[in-house]
Amino acid sequence: MSNSTDSRKEPILRNRNSFTNHNAHNPMDENVQPLYDAPPLEGWSTANMYNIPGSSLFTPSAILNAPYLRYPRIPKYFPYYAMDESCLYQYDDQDAIPGSAVATPHGTISLRLNHKMRVDLTIDKAIRIINLKNNIVIAMSSTGSTCALLHPNGRVHQYGSRVEIMAYDPRGSHKYAKMWYKGVSFTSENCALVYLVDSAGTRTTTDNFSDLTVDFSLSVFYNESRHGATFIPEAATFIESAQYWVTDEMVENWIINSIRISQAPDGLVRVARNSNKYHLRTSASNGTASITTPFLHCTASMGSTSHLFVRRGERRMHYDGSSFIVRNAGHSAGFDEKTQLKVF
Repeated sequence: MSNSTDSRKEPILRNRNSFTNHNAHNPMDENVQPLYDAPPLEGWSTANMYNIPGSSLFTPSAILNAPYLRYPRIPKYFPYYAMDESCLYQYDDQDAIPGSAVATPHGTISLRLNHKMRVDLTIDKAIRIINLKNNIVIAMSSTGSTCALLHPNGRVHQYGSRVEIMAYDPRGSHKYAKMWYKGVSFTSENCALVYLVDSAGTRTTTDNFSDLTVDFSLSVFYNESRHGATFIPEAATFIESAQYWVTDEMVENWIINSIRISQAPDGLVRVARNSNKYHLRTSASNGTASITTPFLHCTASMGSTSHLFVRRGERRMHYDGSSFIVRNAGHSAGFDEKTQLKVF
């Protein structure tokens, strides 16, 4: 193995066998292939595990020069929300071991789960969930005041007191809405006017809507958090102190940096912060997703119950693939299946 000290070439890996385990007998662990050729010692002391004389602190060069560590192939680039909807999230992840936590070269923590799911965390507790099977991304900033949802039914970007929404129309006339202090503005691609639903009712107005076709979940995840190679040791420390256990219902649970992560056997992933005050979830089996914070409640689903719903205070938006309705202060308006304005 090379003696290079370039820490960007290799991540720090830890699988579910080396988490603190609260189950005396965990049948799921028997099916997990360890990342180490030699069994790890108790705890996760870098110096003891790798027999590095005089080493008491984590250093990237110590990891690179350590014996016994077998690295899975590292993705050359990380997941992204591609402009081409037919090839979302194409990246080489075949060797990722479900249940393994990685301190990435970006100074973040990445937990690979079953059913093609992944949870990324920053050391400041920002969260990004990637549901590869259903092309869904959920992100929340470290403060919890900014959120993002990228879903096959549409996109939602909440920042502070504003929420911007793009709802996908299978016929091409995508709908747009913005919840802000004036009320709820909305329009569609085939509509020349912008409407506002405020306390007085529905009227035309002038307004601009952000471009939600880019992957804004990355900025939500990174902008308010420390990240970069400098923070790899801190990310590794949080992995060191992580906890892992399995319930009688075979639900896997992790606690990493005070963030609770669980995955049910059917692939449902839940991530919670601050005693469920901030709660994100998505399912690999049915393509559902939801965000619940003090600033926003948002849900989306696919299949027979396909919809996109957003609520902030008394402002709401609901879209079922044909009917698009916004509500504010007791007034409702929107577009029907022919993209004709309807005032309720």
